[in-house]
Amino acid sequence: MAPPNDDEQKRAASRIDELETRLAQQDQTLLELSDELYRQQRQIARLEAELRQLVDRMKTISTPEPASSPADDVPPHY
Repeated sequence: MAPPNDDEQKRAASRIDELETRLAQQDQTLLELSDELYRQQRQIARLEAELRQLVDRMKTISTPEPASSPADDVPPHY
């Protein structure tokens, strides 16, 4: 087998450089996506906590008053 000539070596080096550049860009993209996912998870957790607070508040507000007995009713005035 003949040793690679200069053109083949240059093409191989160029291809390796291109692959290394792509890998670096993909690593950067993965880091950015990971950071965004982390931010979104924190936001979801905050929103869930707020929703629980609102549900609890609504339950408190909409708690029915105890039913009054007929003896407690004020008779109508004629």
